[in-house]
Amino acid sequence: MNPSASGWIKKYLRYLDKEQAHFSFSETTFYQQLRASGFIYANSIKTVSPLQKTNLKYTTEELTKINMFDSLLYIFTSQHPELPLEKAVEEIVLFYTQIEKKSASPFTFLKLKISPEEKLEKILQERIQINNSIIKKNFSHLITNALLFIDVLAFQEFLRKKEDIHIYLQEFENMVAGVVYQSFTAKKEKTKYDNLILQVLKSSFRFHKLDLDKEYHYDAQLTNDLLEKYYLIDLACVTVYSDEKIEKEEVDFIKKLGNQLGLENSIIDTSLVEMRAFFTEFKNQITYFQHSNALNNLYKNSNRMVKLLVLRNKNRLIRELLESKELVVLLSKSTHKNLTDEERMKVKNQLLDICKSIPSLAIFIMPGGSVLLPILIKFIPQLLPSAFNENRLED
Repeated sequence: MNPSASGWIKKYLRYLDKEQAHFSFSETTFYQQLRASGFIYANSIKTVSPLQKTNLKYTTEELTKINMFDSLLYIFTSQHPELPLEKAVEEIVLFYTQIEKKSASPFTFLKLKISPEEKLEKILQERIQINNSIIKKNFSHLITNALLFIDVLAFQEFLRKKEDIHIYLQEFENMVAGVVYQSFTAKKEKTKYDNLILQVLKSSFRFHKLDLDKEYHYDAQLTNDLLEKYYLIDLACVTVYSDEKIEKEEVDFIKKLGNQLGLENSIIDTSLVEMRAFFTEFKNQITYFQHSNALNNLYKNSNRMVKLLVLRNKNRLIRELLESKELVVLLSKSTHKNLTDEERMKVKNQLLDICKSIPSLAIFIMPGGSVLLPILIKFIPQLLPSAFNENRLED
């Protein structure tokens, strides 16, 4: 079975039909296996299902795709054990069709006349970050794939109530934002790299508009679901471990969160122990932990990449900037004053318009590319004529 080739879902379903015991364990056991696979940590290193031996060496993205499909199938069979797995595929596609109605990134192929299995293959392909882009591969992979389990929880809610799932997604994404934000707040030492994660989190949510200038809080009483609780505590553990260490203040926050969620201390301790054990054992196989401080390295590498792009396109960029007088004024102001939300949006939009006109800067208009705009802005004042700085000093 090749998860990157068309037709893999039908082949996989035939295999699962022979493995009747595959989805017979409790939700706690299933979640523990899913966590051990690395799926909850955004880095699948194996699958929950005991796949047949094959000569194929699966990539992280392919393993993630299989684990995602297994998770959705488990949720379906736990509620409808009497129905065939083919029916699960239809329900999953129906679930994503409902999401598509209000999503900012609709699955346009859902209207095509293809089989439910083919539609689901395309959905999973889009949901999981299979992309060679530097931005998506390094930034989005950590956050976006860590949020995939939200789909699984939303599918569970969809099967239970068959109501508009968007309200649930908005509310749960808000809770996730609160947990992640408070996890960063718990850090003894905060770095500028933490803000990069928040930036990607903002672009990863589907229905919740994350405001990075706002403090987020969570209400642990809003959830009574065991899988939601397990996921929130693990997400907090991953967040505080982004710098590869956990301080006492961070452990205290994790335990406080766990207690508020009504989890036993043994479960909270297990979450911390298993998360550290996983990242320690598989550190060399995980992209963002291949250096002593991956986020630091990522930021520095992005810095160098943007600087190189700016220098290579210096003359063209200067001409485009000087033709946009309002943008120059706003950039000048930003070097010594905080811009308003409206002004920041103008800078972002006008810079993206300029980047569209310069092919080499197309990286900034790609999904996630706006994360690099602050770095671009950092280098721009060095390009402009001396009058730019002189005017700034007169303000």
